[in-house]
Amino acid sequence: MEKEMKYEWDLTFRIEHWVRFIAVVILVVTGFYIHWPFMPGGPDSFIMEWMRFFHFVSAYALMLGLIVRIYLAFNERFSSDYMDFGIGEKFFGIGAMFGYYLFIKDSHKDYGKYNPLQELEYILVALMICFTALTGAALYKGHAFGFINTAVGFRWVNNLLGGESYVRIWHFLSMWIIIILVMVHVYMTVLKTLVDRDRTFTSIFTGYKLKKKSS
Repeated sequence: MEKEMKYEWDLTFRIEHWVRFIAVVILVVTGFYIHWPFMPGGPDSFIMEWMRFFHFVSAYALMLGLIVRIYLAFNERFSSDYMDFGIGEKFFGIGAMFGYYLFIKDSHKDYGKYNPLQELEYILVALMICFTALTGAALYKGHAFGFINTAVGFRWVNNLLGGESYVRIWHFLSMWIIIILVMVHVYMTVLKTLVDRDRTFTSIFTGYKLKKKSS
């Protein structure tokens, strides 16, 4: 099968992708520190203030990145791809894709830009970002550098989930779900790159991917 280099990801897509990735990394590191201050100073130290500050800023960056991604999906100027998502019609292909990624099946159907498992993962990531942002806003009491107390405006989240202690648990669990989804995403990307030899992994850096030649 002959392949050719095709421009898969616009520069704006790539920047947005890495902004969200960096935001997730910072949120995880700062979140762990806020939960368990492992450096000298304790919960009222200057280090904690900076950790809360970066956690807060990264949360905004992550949400903004998601909003930008949705906008790009519907904007023709940036190679809109909303038509490539069709989880309903591809639902019955999820099991086969699981088999492929777990080395149970040798091949899979060509679904175009996104396969059913990718679509499911991307939708789950978007939902988890929203859920994590809501629970985080419900917990935030404006300790870092005078930021507003969002917990007041999002008190309904605490009421909905049974109180602040439960919100903390859900916020912590949602972080782990996002970490797992990111790891799954990397695994699927690396596997596809090695098996299909289509430069999927490097395409998020260069924008170009090896694809089957159009007849």
